[in-house]
Amino acid sequence: MLTENLNFRKFIIPRYILGATAPYIILSLLMLTAVLFAQQAARLAELVVYADLPFSLLGSIGAALLPGVLTFSIPLATLAGIIIGFSRMGSDSEIVAMRAAGVGSWTMIWPALLIGLLLTGVTTYLHLKEAPEAARDLERIALQGALAKLDSPVEPRTFSTLPRYVIYVRDGDKERGAWGRVFIFGQRSDRTTEVFTARSGRIDSSGDQSELVLTDVLATKFPSLTADSPTQTTEDQNSYIVERSDQLRFSINTGRADIVQRLNQRDTNADSMDWTDLRERVASGSQAEQKEAVRILNRRAALSAAPFFFSLMAAALGLRIRRGGRSIGVLLTLIVVIIYYLISLLGESLARVGTVSPYIGPWLATVFVFALSLLFLLTQRIPFISSRSILPLKSKGAAEPVSSTRKSSHRSFSVLGFPNLMDATLFRSLAVSFVVCFVALAAIFNIFTLFELWRFIAVTHAGAGLVARYLLFLLPLIAVELFPATMLISVLVTYALLARRHEAIAWWASGQSVYRLMLPGFFFALAMAFGSWLVQEHVMPGTNLKQDALRARIRGGEARATTRTGRQWLASTETRRFYSYEFGEDGRLIEPTIYELDADAVHLAQVVSGKSGAWIDPAHLKITEAETLSLKGMGVERRTDAETIFAGVESPAVFKPTIDKPSQLSARDLRSYLNAAKRRGMDVSALAVALQRKYAGPFGIIIMALIGMPLAVSFGRKGTVIALCAAVVVGIAYWAVGGGFQQLGNYGMLRPSVAGWSPLVIFAAAGTYFLSRVRT
Repeated sequence: MLTENLNFRKFIIPRYILGATAPYIILSLLMLTAVLFAQQAARLAELVVYADLPFSLLGSIGAALLPGVLTFSIPLATLAGIIIGFSRMGSDSEIVAMRAAGVGSWTMIWPALLIGLLLTGVTTYLHLKEAPEAARDLERIALQGALAKLDSPVEPRTFSTLPRYVIYVRDGDKERGAWGRVFIFGQRSDRTTEVFTARSGRIDSSGDQSELVLTDVLATKFPSLTADSPTQTTEDQNSYIVERSDQLRFSINTGRADIVQRLNQRDTNADSMDWTDLRERVASGSQAEQKEAVRILNRRAALSAAPFFFSLMAAALGLRIRRGGRSIGVLLTLIVVIIYYLISLLGESLARVGTVSPYIGPWLATVFVFALSLLFLLTQRIPFISSRSILPLKSKGAAEPVSSTRKSSHRSFSVLGFPNLMDATLFRSLAVSFVVCFVALAAIFNIFTLFELWRFIAVTHAGAGLVARYLLFLLPLIAVELFPATMLISVLVTYALLARRHEAIAWWASGQSVYRLMLPGFFFALAMAFGSWLVQEHVMPGTNLKQDALRARIRGGEARATTRTGRQWLASTETRRFYSYEFGEDGRLIEPTIYELDADAVHLAQVVSGKSGAWIDPAHLKITEAETLSLKGMGVERRTDAETIFAGVESPAVFKPTIDKPSQLSARDLRSYLNAAKRRGMDVSALAVALQRKYAGPFGIIIMALIGMPLAVSFGRKGTVIALCAAVVVGIAYWAVGGGFQQLGNYGMLRPSVAGWSPLVIFAAAGTYFLSRVRT
């Protein structure tokens, strides 16, 4: 009995430490996984919608994303949870009490190492098995989606481009792949132009081959209308061919053969190989392949061991913290994470270029963390953070003038009743919590992005300046995306601490209600929402253009920039015309070509081209040096004029090219583009939903504050951990509901206004309910 009692007492301290750190690890894991998963899912969701991939692939994409996110979030959660748990015990003097009772450092450290060892086993399995398989699944899903899209690659009333062809379909059923009133423009290598107009059409696919089938076809072939080709003779430049047939079939390259080949062949990318495949490559591959496989194996092993070494580092740091609480834990987590992953990326780069051995480079960060942990454990124990070392000591006599000053300040603050001294304190606490939380989330967001792009950085030799510019231009997008979650966490932490320290009770004892206590939080959320709107409307559109172009360069693509020039196509829904042109900086059309159809809007009737086009008024377009080709039966009449005036032309705003990615547009620009797209006959469901979400986005910050404050006051007395758990649950629910309504709106199942605003209405109702349940 005595032995059992001693054994029970022996494990009291380890069990207590496990209980003190485990909730923070779980909380950090949920929060980090939600943030990183939302970042990846948002990027891929935009691809699914605007690339028009099948909706059924969304679940598969989500399942394929999760292992990769967990390999990053588990080590971070281990570090953050253990540091925050030890920081809390240190700030409450529990570690001092343990040492005074004779508890040694090892007794306090080994429970943390046990947690790290267990999570290391999980990450090892993910790195060696699940993550590579998920990467292959993600690529396979993308190829399957592209293949499914090729079954009907043309959407009615939208221009679609295939190799050598531009296709426009006025009518049809996209699901069945049936087209009605088809216009096809094609240009050969000798610049001979072909125009096919047909009453109906479809694409037949068999295996890796695709064939275009048109019925009631008018095929017209003529030389280039905009420039002469050096290979054409004078006779060629004046020859026109018009053919009419009941049915026309010809092969067309949709890229299907390449996709089918990639689906059937084995993926040889080493980053997508599992443990067995990499070992086989080490044994039988070429020298370069062996080196690459060894590097990847060691990198995965090093990252798999990160939770164990992070737990050692967290415990070593946690034992030295005496003051500062959880905020110091968050700050230390950030510093360790940034240093670790920067060294990890450096070691990976050195191993890739051959500067260091592939057996050593991936382990540099791990060795650094282990050495630093031993240094902290073996050096003399000195309090790491102490608020007493920061605040100057004051004698009792010196304290009275300060109290008098505060009293005077309080009176000056309270002339109008708001803001008073308590409001100023709350504002300051909210601002500090908001900044710390945003910096932490943004740093993790950037590190994850950097880690995701690192293999492209190493291959393309992208310089540090290019990567730094990309991360800088990414910051406005991060701010807009993270501000709601940051606001929720900030108000929960601030008001939960207020309730736990019984400051709220003192506030209520002075005759103030809980609603008055929440007033500073509401005004702070209002200010942050206004700031988010300014960033979204005036900063983010331009920076998103730049960061997309920089990301393409980092990933190895061509440097791309959006300009106001470039060949454009426009379909008029009112005058049976197609316009092909370049839009000049001065608002003129450069080398415009107008294809006009017959009265049934089926077959080509006239083609007019010229050197330039300018508007006489909003409805009349003048084309200079015009050449007109009129189809009369099976013949072609050619006429040249110094200028030709077209009536009933759309306004210049419709012709003006713009950017069709909502994240690259302000709400006003997106609304203008939406109206122009409607006039072109495009499906604008996704754009309309994106516009409503832009309007609703800043209000999400206010709603998060409305939900967070009553939850914090209610749960704060039970502990900040409970409040933070509520923040994670609410944040995940808000993201899931918002994403679900957005997808329903994108596919036309809900009105855009309902899809954009319903999540806010739902969560505003929830916040009102929570507020009504708080004791005033």
